[in-house]
Amino acid sequence: MPDAATFAAIALGSLAAALLGAWLVPRVSRDDAVVVADPHGEAVVFLMEGPDIADASAPALALLPRDAAALDDWARLRACLGPRFPAFPETPDGVPEGGTRLPTADEEDDACLVLQRQGGVLRVEIEEPEIDASDRHRLALARLDCATLRHATTHAPDPCWRTDATGRVVWANRAYLALAEQTRSWAEGAVPPRLFDLPRPAPGDPPARHAVNRPNGTPIHWFDIRTVPAGGEWVHFATNVDAAVASAAAQRQFVQTLTKIFAELSIGLAVFDRERRLVLFNPALLDLTGMPADLLSARPALATFFDQLRERRIMPEPKDYGSWREATEALATAASTGRCAENWSLPSGLTYRVTGRPHPDGAVAFLFEDITAEVSLTRRFRTEIELGQAVLDALEEALAVFSPQGVIVFTNRAYRRLWAVNPDARIRDTTAAEALRLWQTACRPGPDWDGLAAALSAGARTASWREAAVHRDGPRLDVRVRPLGGGAAVVSFGIDPRRLLAAPDRPATGGQRTADVG
Repeated sequence: MPDAATFAAIALGSLAAALLGAWLVPRVSRDDAVVVADPHGEAVVFLMEGPDIADASAPALALLPRDAAALDDWARLRACLGPRFPAFPETPDGVPEGGTRLPTADEEDDACLVLQRQGGVLRVEIEEPEIDASDRHRLALARLDCATLRHATTHAPDPCWRTDATGRVVWANRAYLALAEQTRSWAEGAVPPRLFDLPRPAPGDPPARHAVNRPNGTPIHWFDIRTVPAGGEWVHFATNVDAAVASAAAQRQFVQTLTKIFAELSIGLAVFDRERRLVLFNPALLDLTGMPADLLSARPALATFFDQLRERRIMPEPKDYGSWREATEALATAASTGRCAENWSLPSGLTYRVTGRPHPDGAVAFLFEDITAEVSLTRRFRTEIELGQAVLDALEEALAVFSPQGVIVFTNRAYRRLWAVNPDARIRDTTAAEALRLWQTACRPGPDWDGLAAALSAGARTASWREAAVHRDGPRLDVRVRPLGGGAAVVSFGIDPRRLLAAPDRPATGGQRTADVG
């Protein structure tokens, strides 16, 4: 029969075994995640009771993400192991009864994730192959690189985040979280929200443009988002494009403003691109050319456009089609260099001014302006001027009109015949001093030429002046200076035999200046 010492030894042995078991099997506190286990163990083991961690080794707990405290234990475990083992189940119920072994996403990674059911507990363990010193060194370098990359992405100025296959955000950098704070959809310690509703991208897709809105629906920022696959997950990179969006909005507003201006212009506008196809026109072009809007909306080529003008007799009738085609090509070439400006006299009696202007990127614009009224007015003015010239040329009195600047602007036929000069044929203007020298040289001494010069000076063109002079060729002249409106003056040389025959043989030396002589 065992004695008391034997019972004491058995009791001490049982107590030591219990203490050793408690020391070897790690335990987890749900509140503060404190592990009561061997701190030197390297195995990564989780014991799961449903979605909760019932037990875990110290290295296993060290792997759990600290920034996902708001998730349940299974979701935290999936966020930790899912990137390396893409087939990790979404729920504990996804594990088969007999357990399973999940490979890694990297073919060169020989590790394996073992999931086994042991009663009501699910054991999750990472089986790692033995590594030598060189592998440990490469692993250490990889960790340093990973830390550098994580620091770079965390502090990147633009949002960057990672989502799983369900679209849930499993990681986000500081810029993304700051953006979430602006939308009032995230607070410190909470799960990062899903700010963007992104479709599954296809290879080669351009970046998708999305806005982040305030709670009232107004955009805060605009981003171009590029998505790249990362195993079974997706990594998203957002680039702020607020300036580009604002610029595009300003451009659209500017185009709308120009469109309104073009719509109200009375000048027809037709803009052709570098391929010489019509890309822009205004309503005035329809009115001036009579072309239907559907024809112009079909973006006809430049040659087709001119063909339609010819058919509608909106351009001068060509002698033959070949010469007309050459003329239209020359017109387009001249427009591209900015040297196109023609007046078209149409069979209908209208006159169009056609102007070509080059535009950026090889485009060209044509302006069609109805100048019929302008041409008619010009022709009428020209007729009136020619009639006035004919009337003045019919007068026997020689006339010379001086501008306010003191130069001859107009003479009649009697003046040109009397003085044997044609001021209109000179390139340079004839001044009052030059005309006075001509008169003085062609006349006998005696008249008060200084008085005549004073009467033609700028400050004295408001008073009349009159005196007689004798031309060297014989005729006696009645020289008069009369002011005109605006500072102009007219000098007349009249031959009055009845008055001049009564004058003395020697002309008077003094001139007569009056306020007005009729």
